[in-house]
Amino acid sequence: MARNLRVSLATFLLICGFVSSTALVVNGATVIKLNLAGGGPDVSMSAGGVFGTANDGIVGTTGDQNTDVEYTGPLEPLLTDINNSTASFSLAGLQRTGFPTILSGTIIVQDFIGGTLNLYSPSNSLLLSGNLMESALTGVLGDQGTGALFTTTVGQFTGGSILPELQANSLNLSMTLTNVNGGLGFLVIGNALQPFTADSTVSISGNAAPVPEPASLALLTLGAIIAFARRRSRS
Repeated sequence: MARNLRVSLATFLLICGFVSSTALVVNGATVIKLNLAGGGPDVSMSAGGVFGTANDGIVGTTGDQNTDVEYTGPLEPLLTDINNSTASFSLAGLQRTGFPTILSGTIIVQDFIGGTLNLYSPSNSLLLSGNLMESALTGVLGDQGTGALFTTTVGQFTGGSILPELQANSLNLSMTLTNVNGGLGFLVIGNALQPFTADSTVSISGNAAPVPEPASLALLTLGAIIAFARRRSRS
């Protein structure tokens, strides 16, 4: 028994040294880029202040907007990009909240809360889903500028085949909006941002799934080694 434990502990120390030298933690980065490819506007906000993707009318795909998918950051070596706009994406239920803030007479900032995102493969299987909590739209009023940036700062990945590769509570989403209202830009009437449409590209950011800490792996390994040695001594 003592000899078995000495050999087992030596093996355990070697494993600890290997894990300590190879553990890798990747912090937040853009992991997915989408170029929505609908023929009409890609996104819209309704009169009730609900923002999301517009349905492109392509019935063969589950998501609202067909898109290509470029994997970047920690996902790049793991997954193959999806080209030719055969994947699909939906963003839904982001609710306008509060009054817009107008800066320098031309810059509008509008807050949103809630919402969900879903990304599907060309075969309509779920690649990734998530819940959003807080978002903000920043753009230029009127036809002086038709671009905008829509960003979320708090969110959580919730499902899909890519989920195991990502840390659940690290979701960020940003969208570049162009051709707002067909070039007319944003409009505010009576302290309320009015309905709008836009074209969009999307970036999804997150952290890679955490690698177990060396100490945690060491304890698990030691437990397994001791249990194995005890079974050997009884046989």
